[in-house]
Amino acid sequence: MTLPASHHRNDASGALRVVSFTHLDDPASDFLALPEHVEGLTAEQADAERAGTRALLDERNSYHRNAEARSFVAYREEQPAGRITAFHNRQLVERGETIGLVGLFACSNDADVAMSLLNHAGEWLAARGVRVMRGPMAGDIWHRWRFMTHGFDTTPFPGEPRQPEYYPELFVEAGFSPVRTYTTKRIDDLPGQLERFATAAALNQRRGYTFRSFDRDDWKGELKRLYVLCGHSFATSWCVTDTTEEEFCDIYARWLRRVGPGQIVLALAPKGEVVGLGLAVSQPEDTLNIRTIAILPDQHGYGLGQAITAELYRRAMADGQKTVNHCLMAPLSPPQRYDHGHAVVTRAYTMYQRPTA
Repeated sequence: MTLPASHHRNDASGALRVVSFTHLDDPASDFLALPEHVEGLTAEQADAERAGTRALLDERNSYHRNAEARSFVAYREEQPAGRITAFHNRQLVERGETIGLVGLFACSNDADVAMSLLNHAGEWLAARGVRVMRGPMAGDIWHRWRFMTHGFDTTPFPGEPRQPEYYPELFVEAGFSPVRTYTTKRIDDLPGQLERFATAAALNQRRGYTFRSFDRDDWKGELKRLYVLCGHSFATSWCVTDTTEEEFCDIYARWLRRVGPGQIVLALAPKGEVVGLGLAVSQPEDTLNIRTIAILPDQHGYGLGQAITAELYRRAMADGQKTVNHCLMAPLSPPQRYDHGHAVVTRAYTMYQRPTA
């Protein structure tokens, strides 16, 4: 595989150079190495980040059936100083206009480098008729997105957006404005919170709804069920676009291998069909981080999401866990109201937006 195209542009002083390309190959080794270099990732984290990036940007990835991408690396005095990828996801349309995306951002604390990268990305998107770009988002919500903007002193949970604190400042200096903020809340009184779920849990028990863990012996079948469930559950959520079953299963297969089967709760309707999902992960050991609550649209109105969450609480308490984090919640999502004001907001994450040119 050869690098298909590149271009070089210098700033007025000649000290800043930007190279672009359409997919990853050996000449783009600087692009792959930048997160480890700039963010101080461990070897394990760097390997995982590199593998995920290669998978997403591989031209054979089914994501690219409805999208195209171009990546950029900036050099300051011939040293790699920043990177970004612009995504033209043709499915992301709002009010009749396609929204461009920028993601996979990694940058030294250099406003000129960040500005140059984001301007190059904006110019590439503008050339495709895109007038607005949003980020950070690596292609769609099924991949890496959002900057952490509050809570850097907390212990990270697997899959949480984490980056140097100055990244959002670089986006703002480059003309971006916050467009949406997500939060993580902490509950320390698990028995008290479980009691607040009692009505919803009892209602769904009377309806004949039950719960089971993810069946690792039926790996492919379970992933297909989650693909259908999540596709319907999140179809109308902000910034969501369709993903292929192939891409979804690849992402979730990598993710679910990091999660204990007891922390993947499937809600079953009386005839046994899967109608809801609760996905959580422990880290540190005494803390359960609830990442995803998803239910089919025709199940709304019965408190099923709360009943699934109650099941996760029961399992956490049985395992001796003392704290639960409700993670990455959208501003108006139902889980924001589950705690009835008893939770503490400990972290925030923000998406940004600006015109492409």
